Amino acid sequence: MTTPETAPAAAPVAKASREKAFAACEVAAPLVTAAVMPFLDPQAATTVSTFLAAPALVAGANFAGLLSDRVLDDVPGGDILRAHRRPFFLSTVATATAAATATLQGLPGIDALLAGWMTVPSLAGLVSVAWWGTTGFVAFALRRVLGTSRPAPAAPAGQADGPAPETPVDKVLLRWHAFISGEFGACPGQHLTLHAHGPAAWEGVIEAEPGRQVTVSASTVSGVYRIPAAWITITPGPHDSAKRILVRLVAPAEQDGPQYGELEAQWLRRVARKGGCMPGTHLEGAVNDPATGGVAAWIVADEDTDAIAVPDLYTIAGALRTTPLLVSVERTDDPRRAILRKMDRSPLEDGRPLPDAETLRANRNGFVQIGTGVSGKPSRIQLYDAELGARHVVVVGVTGSGKGGVLQILGLSYHVNGVAIIYADPKGSSNPDVEDMAAYAGCGPDGAMGALRVAYAIFCHRVAESREMRAKNFEPTPERPYVVTILDEMAQLLGDKSPYQAEAAWIIAVLASQGRSLGMPVVLCGQILNLDQMGSNTSIRDNVFYGGALVLLRSDSAQKSRVDLPPTFNGIDPSQIPAYWKTGTDSLIYDPTVPENDPRRTFGVGYVAGPDDRAEMMRAWHLPTAAGLFNPADIATPRDFPAWDNRDAIAAAPVGPAAEEATGAKGGDGFRETWTISETAIPLTKEPTAQEKILGALDECREPLGLEVMYLHLDQIAGMTGVTRKTVENTLSRMAKDGTVVRNPDAPGEYGLPLPDAAA
Repeated sequence: MTTPETAPAAAPVAKASREKAFAACEVAAPLVTAAVMPFLDPQAATTVSTFLAAPALVAGANFAGLLSDRVLDDVPGGDILRAHRRPFFLSTVATATAAATATLQGLPGIDALLAGWMTVPSLAGLVSVAWWGTTGFVAFALRRVLGTSRPAPAAPAGQADGPAPETPVDKVLLRWHAFISGEFGACPGQHLTLHAHGPAAWEGVIEAEPGRQVTVSASTVSGVYRIPAAWITITPGPHDSAKRILVRLVAPAEQDGPQYGELEAQWLRRVARKGGCMPGTHLEGAVNDPATGGVAAWIVADEDTDAIAVPDLYTIAGALRTTPLLVSVERTDDPRRAILRKMDRSPLEDGRPLPDAETLRANRNGFVQIGTGVSGKPSRIQLYDAELGARHVVVVGVTGSGKGGVLQILGLSYHVNGVAIIYADPKGSSNPDVEDMAAYAGCGPDGAMGALRVAYAIFCHRVAESREMRAKNFEPTPERPYVVTILDEMAQLLGDKSPYQAEAAWIIAVLASQGRSLGMPVVLCGQILNLDQMGSNTSIRDNVFYGGALVLLRSDSAQKSRVDLPPTFNGIDPSQIPAYWKTGTDSLIYDPTVPENDPRRTFGVGYVAGPDDRAEMMRAWHLPTAAGLFNPADIATPRDFPAWDNRDAIAAAPVGPAAEEATGAKGGDGFRETWTISETAIPLTKEPTAQEKILGALDECREPLGLEVMYLHLDQIAGMTGVTRKTVENTLSRMAKDGTVVRNPDAPGEYGLPLPDAAA
């Protein structure tokens, strides 16, 4: 066993007398130069300064590491230069300063250098303090070398006098002492004890001072011995102040058998064992996951296993001794491979706020990012497809799971991408921001049913228009945009207890089955996917899901089996998403002195199944309110629909089965006949438009002499015309653009008719 204390080369780097003499020269050189140089004639002073440049260059190159180890080994006294790199450099700096001062300024300059510290804070005083400090630091750094020398150990019997030749062990310990454990090394006081040394590797134990931790790293050893860090292995030692080190001197050979890290070994011992939750599997390619602070690895089926069977996360979390929120298993298209993530802390816990509205701008294929997955990858849905048309969306989750937030993000996505929104909210107060973004919004059971009727009327118009134009695929334009129908709290209209169930289910079924090709997608939002909550019509659930995407938030475990999710979602259970992020561990005994750690809700956490589905947990963007992110003047409307100005009348006329009951007509099983009945029942040509009603109200308040514009507020106009405030606002915005009305520059929300001269 060889240590720096017992190896000949790990003692002082040279004989004590030589090193002490060199150290004395380092300390004395600045002082002697300052004392002698002023009394030399100029020619002699210049000559001495020239000779002093040589040691200064050597000290600088040695300090900067420009002298290779081979050069230092070949140069006499190279071991001293290696050990004294810092004090030697500082000594030459102080000596050069004194020589330059004496040569250029003579005795007055030296006086200022030596005694200028008394004039601080002058410039000369600061220079003097720096010079004395440098000179004093050199002496302080070499105090141990200049102290009492230890007698050199006696040579073993029979050994000839003179220095023993350096062995490979000596070279290892010498470099360790000089660059790592020495006073000026990277980790002072952390000595190496060699246990074995050979041509292929050496190993030993690193010991720090009692009570301190070993901080030597593989990168430090790599830099000292000029070998790759991958060849160096540092593991825990026999006690807390020691570590074992194995340094390979040649590239490690391929091992005969597989070598496992901590996670791989844990997987084989607890998960893949016979009777475990995933037998016949192993992990490959384990790497640190920067997104989670944990480890990511491939789950791979063994040769005798055909496909991976993924259990629920609760079981896997128990086997890996963690919680369901800190483990993720993502199935892939390869039935024999899956992705495992074991996290120190879930990146979904804090949530990410929506950066801005432009983040929801769709790419050329119609995909928008509604959140972020555990891996950091975007969680996306598709609003529309250039070939397949518009895409439906279903949002499912219990109360408090974040449905409203997801729906708000969807609404803002449609608005940003120029889609007209028809919003039906039977509850009446579910999402005011989506209501404000909508071209038409119906709140309450009656209003929501009216919104569906308006959507159905637009659908019928586009069916007739498509037949006339012989158009196969829908081509959106600003005048003929996509029109999305959003039904919030769908069970209140489609459920068994709804008086509008038959009519609402009939409209949604028509839109779900035929609306995509006409640019009219459907967004349904509710708590469960049970048929009795969706009009008892399987075509609604199937057409909406298979024609788009499903956002599955926290809900009961049965929801994942209501539709045929892709195979990659096997093992996912939305009921195991807890309502709160829980930190810490449960205590057996309650301690009132420990402060309570208030949990935070997991709203917006779930899964997205669709064209870009990834079977990993995601969290939707955090968006408390969409106010300020959309411009009311940019709200898209279906201007291609000729009866748009009569939408309030359309909303009041039943269609489908409800129209048959109201009129006694038969054969209403097709949407064309039903719409014909509705058109006949409503005198559209006699009903004044919203614009005509607004112009009439403003004209009644016009100033008789035409000298001043009389303004009315939006709420006043809505009360006088009987038109909904939203319709009044949209109509006035359009009329203000074409100059039909003018805005009050001093009072937002007020409008009036322009003066006759201004109109002319």
